[in-house]
Parts: sequence; C-alpha cells; structure tokens
Amino acid sequence: MLNHKKSRQAVRARLGLSFIGLITLPCVARADSPAPDPAGIITIQLENDALSIPATDRLYTAGQRIGYVTPTGDLPVFLSQFGRQIFGGGTQRLEFDLGQVIFTPTNTQAYDPNPNDQPYAAQLALHISLIQDSMTTRSIAQISAGVVGPDALGQSVQNGFHELIGNTPNRGWRYQLHNEPTLDFYGARIWRDNVARFGDGDIGVQILPQISGQVGNTEIYGQAGAIIRFGQGLDSDFGPAIIQPGTNGTDAYTPTRPLVWYVFAGAIGRLVAHDIFIQGNDFQSSRHVPLTPLQGDFEIGGAVMFRGVRLSATEVLTTPEFHGAAPAFQYGSVAISTRF
Repeated sequence: MLNHKKSRQAVRARLGLSFIGLITLPCVARADSPAPDPAGIITIQLENDALSIPATDRLYTAGQRIGYVTPTGDLPVFLSQFGRQIFGGGTQRLEFDLGQVIFTPTNTQAYDPNPNDQPYAAQLALHISLIQDSMTTRSIAQISAGVVGPDALGQSVQNGFHELIGNTPNRGWRYQLHNEPTLDFYGARIWRDNVARFGDGDIGVQILPQISGQVGNTEIYGQAGAIIRFGQGLDSDFGPAIIQPGTNGTDAYTPTRPLVWYVFAGAIGRLVAHDIFIQGNDFQSSRHVPLTPLQGDFEIGGAVMFRGVRLSATEVLTTPEFHGAAPAFQYGSVAISTRF
C-alpha cells in the first residue's frame, strides 16, 4: 500500500513538472519589450462567497491578500538571468503576496461536521512571483511557502469577523486540517491578442488565452482557458487578478490612457491531481473527501483604472471540486491597486 501511494505521488509530480515545463518554454518569436515602468504597485484583494449573489457561507468561503509589485528591473541579477533563460526577453518585475484562504463545509453550525463534506481548512502563505512581459505575452514563475492548519489562523479570522458583524461563529473548526508546512511552484503564460477596434479606434475587443499549472503539496493541477474583454486601454494589463487557481492576470499594470476600463467574461478548465483542502493532510490522518479531477470556472466582471488606481470586480462560478458537492458554487472577488 505504501509503495502504491508513493507511486501515485511520483506520477502526480511528473505530470505537474511536465506541465510547468511546457509553460516555461521560451517563445520562438518575441515582440519588442514594453517601456520600463518606474512605479511600484500595492494591492489589497478580498474574495468571499458573501460577495456573490446569493450570499453563502460554505466551501471556498474567504480569501484575502495584500501584495506589492516592484518597478520593472528592480530584482536581483540571478532572478533576472533565470527569467531570461526560461522566458526569453522582456521587462521584469517581482511580486510579493501574503495571502490566506479559508474553506468550510456547507453546514457550519454542526459541532461535528458531515465527514462527506468539505473539510474545515485554511492556509496562510507567502508568494513570490517573477513577472516577465513582452508586448504580447506575460510569463509568471512563482514559489509559495506557508502552512495549513490552526497556525494558518482561519478560525480566528473567520469567527472574529463573524463576531464583529454579529453573526454566529462556525462551530466545527476543531475538525480542521492539522498543521503542515506547504511548498508550491506555479507557472503561467498569458497571450494578449491584437485589439479589434471599433469606430474611431478608442474601443476594442481582445482575447487573452492562458495556460498555467502548479506542483507542490498544496495543489497539483494544470489548466487552460481565456477571457474576452471589451473596453478602452486594453494594452494596460493582462486581465484582472484573482486568487488562483483561475484566470489570473496578476497585479502588474501600466495605464496607457487617463481612463482605462473594460468588462470581461471567461472560462477555464482544470485537471487536478491533488488538493490538500479536499483530500486532507498529506502526512497525517485528517478529514477528507474524494477529489473530482476535472473542474472548471466561469467568470464575469469589470475593471477600471483612473489616476493610477485599478479597481476590479469578478464573479466566479465553479464546478464541483469533490464527489457529493453541489452542482455549482460561486463567489465574488474585489481588488484595489494603487501605483506610487
């Protein structure tokens, strides 16, 4: 049994590494690099099922993060050389994120939750990303280190907020995943098509295909999808950021006109080999449910940039992540960024 489990883990790792290798292959043809950007960017993002319509309190119930993106070129030489070797040319930035995600079962008032439902779980992690841009592509390489379990402070944050707004606490946190360190590697590439313009050329339509994948003890997956967007100043970014997995354009943006705006819709398909939030702790026994490997997300939303500030709002509809889950689940995502 132990050898069988090790074999499955080895297969998962090989699949994940193969997908990351596909993402990080340098492009044969590269467009010119964007102009240098001397601005740093700070972002605050909140995701919550209470931000969706209708509001709920279950499954992926909350995510929050704060991030900082450096000016272009502001990174150590060894990281710059690493990016050049795997992605080719382009401008380079670093992004640092401190984020937390929280998961709960459907019935949060049961002291002993249904063992066939989503386990209570939280993760607190630091993410460091290399973002490398040409005029038509964005490439991302990320490493994340953190912890799942009580040290991730999911119970304190969720029930503390519930107490603040006068809601009842969630009662089954004693059954959450155990403390365990996490280490993950993520890669992505986004393509930015030429804009199909209308009228005098100020308004256009653009498609942003994307592939991404992750390997690590938190999640192992590969995914592919795209968003289509309509608006002005579409060459200012590579789409809005969400807390991955999903169609994540990152926090880096450079406004190309005084007012940038767009609305968008997108979809992404995902093949998941491992998910600690569904399958439980990797190195000790915990609550868990059977994983649904084939998953998908559908999203709609909009973004505005004005005077260096970007505000984005996204509604995400997800397919079931485990056997026995509801047919669909949705949550809202809001992010605000400012350049300085």
